Amino acid sequence: MTAQIKNLFQTNIELLELVDKAVFYFREQNYPAALEYMPVVSEKMKDVIDGIIGDKEYFQLVSTDSLTEMLEGIVEASRSVDYVLLADLLELQLSTLICNVQELIIKKENYAFFSESMYLEQCTAMVEKLAEAGQKEEAETLFEATFDPEQLMEAGYRVEATSCGLMTLAVKTDRGSIYLHSNHKAVQEAFLLARSWVSEGVETYLVKGFGMGYHVLELAKLAPEAKIKVFESDGQILKLACAFSPLRKLLENDRISICYDPEGTEWKREVEQEEEGKAFCLHMPSVQAGSALF
Repeated sequence: MTAQIKNLFQTNIELLELVDKAVFYFREQNYPAALEYMPVVSEKMKDVIDGIIGDKEYFQLVSTDSLTEMLEGIVEASRSVDYVLLADLLELQLSTLICNVQELIIKKENYAFFSESMYLEQCTAMVEKLAEAGQKEEAETLFEATFDPEQLMEAGYRVEATSCGLMTLAVKTDRGSIYLHSNHKAVQEAFLLARSWVSEGVETYLVKGFGMGYHVLELAKLAPEAKIKVFESDGQILKLACAFSPLRKLLENDRISICYDPEGTEWKREVEQEEEGKAFCLHMPSVQAGSALF
């Protein structure tokens, strides 16, 4: 994969997140919030379109005329302050284009989502995060074993690329496999879930289920003053997240703490303590996949 294609792939992930959030706020008629995203959307959109047009041979299935028409339509809707149409164009045309390009790149490049250097870097940060919660010994034991994706696949864990370019994870249960995140737009799903959790007066969010971390990071963005403590009972999920999900921003956030809780005892202790300013949030796919509630 060339550096240009790799950069385009990453830009598309960032652009799709911004587009989905802008569309959400336009639909909600919260125009000030939606318009805050548009300058960056416009900038990244231009970079993406320039990249596609500049490599016509690679993206031969994408029509230059359709790109120009889409861009003109978005600009005109913005100028005329037609936010209903603008949201439609962003969702139905731009968002669809980005997903199609991501899937094209994944297929053409046989995209390698696992990076050993990223895994080792994120493992170190994860161990430090767990050590901050008084779990240094448990963390070192959990991460000292060599990471073997094939062995984890045989054990019933399955990672898959999503339409947006991030990874989702499926976990085998006695009822069949359960996906922890959307196969389509993982960040959009995480944003909507986290938004349903946010409430005034909450100082600490206690989240059951780490998954690939998407909902945790979105919660941190939506509740910038609150502390977040995440409980995960499956150590293999923490390792898979380090291997296949970009966790740097999450692991560097001082407001986020992580608790490895294989028996569910720490979660139970928190539930039993009635304190003001705390909110309990269940990531239901994690719970369904086997995270013990009590």
